[in-house]
Amino acid sequence: MTSRRRRPLLRCRSSAAMPLDDDDLLSEILLRLPPLPSSLPRASAVCKRWRCLASDPAFSRRFRIHHRRNPPLLGCFHGGIPELCFQPTMAAPNRVPSGRLSLQFKSHVRVLGCRHGLVLILDQTPQLLVWDPVTGHQHLLAYPPEFDLANSWISGAVLRSAAGEVHFQVVLVVSEYEKKLLACVYSSETGAWGTLISTPIPSGNSLHTRVCWEHAVLVGDSLYWILAVL
Repeated sequence: MTSRRRRPLLRCRSSAAMPLDDDDLLSEILLRLPPLPSSLPRASAVCKRWRCLASDPAFSRRFRIHHRRNPPLLGCFHGGIPELCFQPTMAAPNRVPSGRLSLQFKSHVRVLGCRHGLVLILDQTPQLLVWDPVTGHQHLLAYPPEFDLANSWISGAVLRSAAGEVHFQVVLVVSEYEKKLLACVYSSETGAWGTLISTPIPSGNSLHTRVCWEHAVLVGDSLYWILAVL
């Protein structure tokens, strides 16, 4: 009588790691979560390992870069005396409380622009304020000395020079004496204003022309403002 040798049972588990066990693969999965305020906090609540990945500063930068072309509209700012108020537009659980992103002032202020997570604010002092509502960081900068603020209409914009970039730029446009337009760019990397650009306002009619207070429009790498004829 011949005996048959039993073949050893093969383990079903492969020696290769499961996808969620690989930090690189997991970070790629988390990177593709919707860019909503609740996405990463919910992922962080799964376990300690997920929390470490989701809260890593390098991953946060990648997450912002990945979703930069289609960011959600969290709300809008309004008011100015004595508080710049944030009005949320999203429903729970993505609704950001108004008090989290509001700011108190001692005088009237005007929002010149809001882009790439930064807010550019004009107040009654000879300074501009660049504010990051999420981190609370505030950056004060003086106007270019060539600007005559007493007889000018002022508009401006703030933007980051590249995706995930810490530094930012401020573009300030002024219609001075309704005769010429001035523009200047501030770089937070150098901490200085660049070369002043000046161009005369066309004088083909007797009406007054000035730059509008409406926010600038960013198209590609160019900013556009509307000129009002009064």
